[in-house]
Amino acid sequence: MTDWVLGRRAVREFLAHAPDVARALWVARGSRVPRELLAAAEALGLPVRELPRHELSARVGSERHQGVALEVGGWVYADPEEFLAGAKRAPFPLVLALDCVQDPRNLGAVIRVADGVGAAGVLIPKDRAAGLGPAAARAAAGALAAVPVARVVNLARALDRFRDEGFWVYAAAAGGDDVFAADLAVPAVLVLGGEHAGIRPNVLRRCDRELALPMRGKVGSLNVAVAAGILAYEFLRRAGAGAPAGGGG
Repeated sequence: MTDWVLGRRAVREFLAHAPDVARALWVARGSRVPRELLAAAEALGLPVRELPRHELSARVGSERHQGVALEVGGWVYADPEEFLAGAKRAPFPLVLALDCVQDPRNLGAVIRVADGVGAAGVLIPKDRAAGLGPAAARAAAGALAAVPVARVVNLARALDRFRDEGFWVYAAAAGGDDVFAADLAVPAVLVLGGEHAGIRPNVLRRCDRELALPMRGKVGSLNVAVAAGILAYEFLRRAGAGAPAGGGG
């Protein structure tokens, strides 16, 4: 599948943060393309293809490209069983699982969190959820190349597999136990719900414990990526302090 990143700034950011999935740089004939973009494409070995402006607009499906478009594709997901095996071997065996998170920017931000804490990877469902693409890659800010992302048909069954292999499964849910006072252990899967409906009931039933962040103000919840960052770093802090390894069930 081919996607397009349009405009000078967007192309510049994408080449800086997610070059692995860049395929070609397309420019409109006669456009003043910044030298740095051409130099970046050359350094990456990307072909630079020139077209009349109207043909470039037709190819990318938009006239809002400022004379430059980056062809991207080849989004690679980890095999679910290999992902599980890798998580078991990981130095910090924490998996971040997203249940129906639909904004690709949130997916990318969570991938960045996973890289920041050294987590084993990110697990997402195939349906009713954002997948890898230009928006997620930009938000991941370079982390996409370092963090395995697995996509599964049935998230609830995937959590059962992790529990069978000795992982605790935690849910981030309002009304759960205060994460800063709760017992935490790895290997673990931390499940975070979507922007609108949260964690689905059949997924929540697979979780061993519900965790919550204390909210002291008037706002009742945080953005999913912000919450993922706080929770994941608390798991990391506990692991660094010698938190015991545990198993689900």
